[in-house]
Amino acid sequence: MYILAIETTGAFASAALMKDDKILDCIHGNDRFSHLQNLMPQIETVIKRNKLSLGDMTAIAVSCGPGSFTGIRIGVSTARALSQVLGIPCIAVSSLEGLAMNLLLMERADPGLLLCPILDARRSQIYGGGYVLKDGYPEEKIKAGAYTIEEFLSKAEGYHRILLLGDGVDACKEKIETIRPEGTETAPERIRYQDAASVAKLGARLLREGKTCGYEDLKPQYMRMAEAERKLQEKQRKQQKG
Repeated sequence: MYILAIETTGAFASAALMKDDKILDCIHGNDRFSHLQNLMPQIETVIKRNKLSLGDMTAIAVSCGPGSFTGIRIGVSTARALSQVLGIPCIAVSSLEGLAMNLLLMERADPGLLLCPILDARRSQIYGGGYVLKDGYPEEKIKAGAYTIEEFLSKAEGYHRILLLGDGVDACKEKIETIRPEGTETAPERIRYQDAASVAKLGARLLREGKTCGYEDLKPQYMRMAEAERKLQEKQRKQQKG
C-alpha cells in the first residue's frame, strides 16, 4: 500500500511517500507560496527517487485546510486531477490534525500536552483546534474553528500545559505572551509548520478505516468565507438595502 501525501496549506509545499505505516520519503519546498511551480516537481521527485511510478500509488492524501486559500485550492485540485487520472481514491486530511501529528516527529512525544495548532487567518483571527494524542493519533478537545487568539486561549484555560504550533504563533506572539505567560510552550521550528509526512500518517489511518472519497467529492475546508466572497456579499447586501 503506497500513499502519496500532499501539503500546501502553509507557506511551503511538501510531498511525502508512505508504504504501509512507514514514511519512505518527504521533500519540502524552499520558496514561500510557490506551490504552483513546486508541487508537481516535488511529487515527481519523491516518486522517482524511490523507483516507483504514479501508477503504483494506492491513494492520495491531501491536506484540505484550513490555511492559505490559494494553497488549499492548489493541493485539492492536484489531488483531484491525479485521483481522476489514476483511478484511485482521495483521503481528506485536516491541516490542524496534521500539525498535531507533528509532535510524533520529535524524539520524545509528551502525552501530557494539549497540542494547539493555530494558523494565521488574518483579520485578527486564527484557525485553531486543541488535541491530545490518543493511541498515536490526535483526539479533538477544542473544536477546530476560526477564533480570535483571546477566544482560543480562553478555551485552553483548563489545561496546565499547551504546545502551540503553526504560523499563528508568529502572528500572535506578543498577545500570547501577554495573555498566557505561563504553561505555554512553542513547538521547535522543525515541527512547527505543516508537513506532508504527518498528512501521510493520518491518511494511512483514514484509509484503513475506509474514510476515502472520489475526486469529485474532495472539497476544500476553508472554515470561513474567502475575502473576495465576503466583500461581494457585503456589496450585494448594501445594494439590496439601497
